[in-house]
Amino acid sequence: MGMRQETLSRIVDAHRYSSFYQGDLSNHLPMALTALDGLGASGAQVAAFAARYEKKLEPLPEAEALLAAGIRRELEQDGEQAVLERRLERLLPGVCSIAFHGLVRTAYAVESGSRSELAQALAHWELGYQALGPLPEASGTLTPAQALAGVNGKRQTGGRIASRMDRAAAAPGFSALVASAGGLDLSLLSQALIEAYAATGDFTLLHGITACDAFAVLAPYMRDEGLALRYLWQALACAYASVGGASANRPVKRDDSLSWEEIERRACEATDEHDVKLAYSCRRQHRRYGGELYRQVASAALSRRVLS
Repeated sequence: MGMRQETLSRIVDAHRYSSFYQGDLSNHLPMALTALDGLGASGAQVAAFAARYEKKLEPLPEAEALLAAGIRRELEQDGEQAVLERRLERLLPGVCSIAFHGLVRTAYAVESGSRSELAQALAHWELGYQALGPLPEASGTLTPAQALAGVNGKRQTGGRIASRMDRAAAAPGFSALVASAGGLDLSLLSQALIEAYAATGDFTLLHGITACDAFAVLAPYMRDEGLALRYLWQALACAYASVGGASANRPVKRDDSLSWEEIERRACEATDEHDVKLAYSCRRQHRRYGGELYRQVASAALSRRVLS
């Protein structure tokens, strides 16, 4: 079932706002509304979320509007498949851009079916583009989870996620970490990230979970999915290195027993956009791959009762 017209109209109406606020923070409104719609939120719940969130947004600057308008004309002329193929080829080396939000918003825009939103999403990614440097040769034999298990470093502090990841990518040993994993596929990367988040509860890694989900949506538009997976792995490994590994974190334990039905109900009432997106991504990845950890992580995020 596609997105309801009522939700789509709210997303398009919100294009009067910039994709950024407070400098370099990402406007989550289109992503959150897409996730709410996919989780079954009512029209009233979608409207209430939008009304709350819009209060902190800023007007769309002319330069961003012009860039999005140019991409929209490109989409009208060449169609989504061709435009996404060539733009993703350029953008995927920066898959981590804006804490993975360029990737995620673009994927959600594809789901919405709106060329206007897709143009805004691609403009957002381009404006916030960040790459982590050249890919090392993929010479290792470890699984992604095994490679991440060897990370036991110092947590990066200060600045936004992007600047902490930049510092982690420049640290000694990072290229060796990226090179140590081989035989990449998206299910293995998704499993490694859900395990890493469950072990750390780290906010940076939450973005890795939503990134893996978004990558699956955009995969049909990637000219070289194998190369794109290597860029995704580089970015996910960098996110994990930036938080110092599991030993540098102390996750809060919460109730992990909620059913999917209850998780979805609570997510539709949530006021935090990250809770909404995490529930949406976990639900979809559980459907793709199975495994209770997706439900447990979503339950913990949406629960209010802290376990002793």
